[in-house]
Amino acid sequence: MAAGFVDFAITWRADVFSGAPQSSSAANFGTLGINFRARKAANDEEWAEALAALSCEIPTHPTARLSADAFYDAGTQGCADGPLDEVAAQLRRLAHGQTLEVRATEPSVANDLPAWCRMTGHELVTRDGDRYLIRRRS
Repeated sequence: MAAGFVDFAITWRADVFSGAPQSSSAANFGTLGINFRARKAANDEEWAEALAALSCEIPTHPTARLSADAFYDAGTQGCADGPLDEVAAQLRRLAHGQTLEVRATEPSVANDLPAWCRMTGHELVTRDGDRYLIRRRS
């Protein structure tokens, strides 16, 4: 039988980090403590029914969300791992003033990419989570 759970439900949630005696950054991110209940499918038939009932599609590749003229997915690479060369190449292909959305999940990019933009004269228009919108310099 396939692995997986059916009848998943969160039964309790609470802010357990705010005011905790130990230091934690979890409260800064709205992290909650939870309890949940889940049950293994009784048989292959029940598991197949549970899979068929899922209503979400999971994209196989990240897609653009910021309405940019171009999109580049750096994945888990930090700026020191080479994606800046590709970001620069993508920006060179754009006309002055056009935008490039960069997706990068490596936390160091949050500091490195804005610094690179300042050094190269490109404008970091916005950041939304792991997404960065860069406008090519004029």
